[in-house]
Amino acid sequence: MNHESLAVHIELRSSAPRPGGTVVFVNMGSTPLRLWRTGSQWGDTALSFEVRRGERTWYVLRKPQDYTRNVPSLVRVPPAARYEAVFDLGDGQWEADAPIDQLAVADAQLVAVYDNRSSPEAVDQGVWIGQLRSSPIRLDEEPRE
Repeated sequence: MNHESLAVHIELRSSAPRPGGTVVFVNMGSTPLRLWRTGSQWGDTALSFEVRRGERTWYVLRKPQDYTRNVPSLVRVPPAARYEAVFDLGDGQWEADAPIDQLAVADAQLVAVYDNRSSPEAVDQGVWIGQLRSSPIRLDEEPRE
């Protein structure tokens, strides 16, 4: 999915019973972009997932963390470059509306959602603001290596 000059997609490495892989952000524009890095409240809440099956959608969010040092941390993505955020929905850092190991069933699709709302920190740091959704990727297909 593309929003202005930023695109996002999922490269799935494992699907059942717990999806894992990489969320890839691609800077399609001609100027550098800044995105939140995970490991702080800003980066950890910006990336989430949806699992869709028919008319039903389950939401998968990173569990709230207790940070010993919580400061905004960003990554700079040059033009034509990509930033990869590795994920494993079975690593205990994620919570869902249903048990995660029961979400990867026939016809289920995974969507990555990057949602960075305007905040004083985002404006101050020049971080990309908006919402992106990847195209759905089927969880019952063999992942690409």
